[in-house]
Amino acid sequence: MSSRLRVLVVDDERLFAELMRVALTNASDIDVVDVVHDVATAVARTPALHPSVVLSDYHLPDGTGADVARALRRTAPDVAVLILTGDPSTGILADVARSGAVGHLTKARDLEDVVAAVRMAASGEILFAPSELQRLLLAPHAERQLEDPLTARELEVLRLLAGGSSTAASSELLGISTATLRAHVQAILRKLGAHSRLEAVAEAARLGLITLATPQRDTSPARGRALARG
Repeated sequence: MSSRLRVLVVDDERLFAELMRVALTNASDIDVVDVVHDVATAVARTPALHPSVVLSDYHLPDGTGADVARALRRTAPDVAVLILTGDPSTGILADVARSGAVGHLTKARDLEDVVAAVRMAASGEILFAPSELQRLLLAPHAERQLEDPLTARELEVLRLLAGGSSTAASSELLGISTATLRAHVQAILRKLGAHSRLEAVAEAARLGLITLATPQRDTSPARGRALARG
């Protein structure tokens, strides 16, 4: 089986969509399986196209990229959804975080950043600029405590997720199988009431379980990093 990444592009701006197609196709390890322009078509075609990553604009004629992520969470949960926006509001960032998407990237990013982000999304990394995670933390939210606290191992897994570690890398670092790591991730999502790793990181930071690191400059492909509290 080919190791090339299969990407579905979803954007109603035809020129931008074609620009993404060309940029991704020029990468030696990526195939663009289709370019579509609305939520319904993206959701309908994904099962047959078997993309590794869906790269979707947020604003679409019949909904949003977050709607794509929510639908595929039910019908194709192994597909990573990466969402692009122009200048996102805190409300949009929160919607992306809750949707099950692996992350968000602004359209102002260089094309090589988008290509790198697609590769990271396919490997299971969380893709969110630290500055955007900070904005989510500052947004109003209800105070709550976990009824079922995270275990020490789950906190270790959460720290690695927040640091951008992929599933394979995290399991190797912890000396556990990928199946066991995924079980820990599912337990973390359940306990935090989160729908994605990204939302789990944001919620854990709000609860004080981890502290987001503040980088000197936010120039790398969007990646949320955090440090576990001791």
